Amino acid sequence: PNGTPVLVGEQRSRLIGRVSMDMITVDLGDAPEAGVGSVVTLWGQSPGGALLPIDEVARAAGTIGYELMCALAPRVPTHAV
Repeated sequence: PNGTPVLVGEQRSRLIGRVSMDMITVDLGDAPEAGVGSVVTLWGQSPGGALLPIDEVARAAGTIGYELMCALAPRVPTHAV
């Protein structure tokens, strides 16, 4: 839902609106350097070390972390730090 946290690079941001199929809209107002190819971390640790706990994201989305992990489609690229 609106306001769910994400990381754009190392900067915290939030979702705007709702998930549409498998696409999201992210507020880039606090990340003017962001552009095509920027790393967005939905939860976990970003490549630069910023941390966004899955439970925080789940609370904002009105669910639990386990449900987020199970709903992640195989076509979504992942990055393990």
